[in-house]
Amino acid sequence: MLRLDKLALAAGAAAACLAPLAAGAGGAGRLTVIARDLNNPRKLFLAPNGALYVAEAGAGGRDRCLGAGAGRACIGLTGSITEIAGGEQRRVVVGLPSVSTLDEQRAAGPADVLVRGRAYDVLLQDTAMNDRGDNGLGAEGRKLGSLASTPPGLAAPRVIASLSAYEVAHNPDHGAGPGPAFGNPPIDSDPYAFTPYRGGFAVVDAAGNDLLQVSAKGAVSLLAVFPTQTARLTPAKRRRFGIPASVRSILVQSVPSSVTVGPDGALYVGELTGVPFKRGAARVWRAVPGRKPSVYASGFTNISDVAFLGRSLLVLEIASRGLAAPPSPGALIRVEPGGKRTVLASRGLVEPTGLAVGRGSIYVSNYGTSPGAGAGPHGQVVRLTAPG
Repeated sequence: MLRLDKLALAAGAAAACLAPLAAGAGGAGRLTVIARDLNNPRKLFLAPNGALYVAEAGAGGRDRCLGAGAGRACIGLTGSITEIAGGEQRRVVVGLPSVSTLDEQRAAGPADVLVRGRAYDVLLQDTAMNDRGDNGLGAEGRKLGSLASTPPGLAAPRVIASLSAYEVAHNPDHGAGPGPAFGNPPIDSDPYAFTPYRGGFAVVDAAGNDLLQVSAKGAVSLLAVFPTQTARLTPAKRRRFGIPASVRSILVQSVPSSVTVGPDGALYVGELTGVPFKRGAARVWRAVPGRKPSVYASGFTNISDVAFLGRSLLVLEIASRGLAAPPSPGALIRVEPGGKRTVLASRGLVEPTGLAVGRGSIYVSNYGTSPGAGAGPHGQVVRLTAPG
């Protein structure tokens, strides 16, 4: 079964009606568009010199296809990295692999980026792999599911570490979850976010439900596995996901979607959660090597990214009322060390997928599952004033 975007970033084009850009309840100020016409923008990286980089998952292609009908998905070299600096935007890397259905929405490709000098480290999703680690997408698909590095210009990615291969060899969560009948095969990988960590990187595999460490030399090791939850299914949820009436509850996977290093040096991981995308079920985990991860904060809905603003945690929700609900705005929530929560922005955030914090500003990838051309909304990056 082709799982085009295990993260289910699928609130849909109908979310375009959600609106003019405006402040949320926290009074952080208006959202200002600083980049537009982006192809499925995902995670953000803010360089020390103030330049902002966005991973664009691309718009797929026509080179090799899988599936049929509306679910037919094709690969192409349309993934890219855009730099936003000096009031201008330009694509500094082009030609990265991207997979999408023909509507070019909800593409899978470059999900996250870090910039080191003239090297662009890029995390490439792989949402179509089988239990042998092959995705059936030919030569262009062979570097999906990896952390790679490329020079600027036309991409020439060199694989640092294959997260798909690690999943096939180790399967850390042992296939925990509702099972293949619900679209969750026992071996599954979709690397989605990473951050610099201890001379290498910390990576979350959304489909593998784990947190991995990649050394500077590319060695992959396990830091944490995130457990399932059990959710009761209402008749409406069973109809929504085509689940038989006899199934009254389901194991819900964690689906870690984001990772950042906290001011205490620990790793903080936000989870999207899986079907049925229950409102309030998403958690932020605190992970330290050698220890069992613990829940740092809970009660969120479909987290797409996390970051720290000083000692306060910022949590970005892709759909504040849940991915299974009618299209709803996202939400940016500030969690203070004592637990107090403030919604900094909601209205105007549509399928937000990435978050970065700079001096006095917060940046968000907006319309994160929309292509940069054609009818309907286009991918953006927006800025709002950081509180305090």
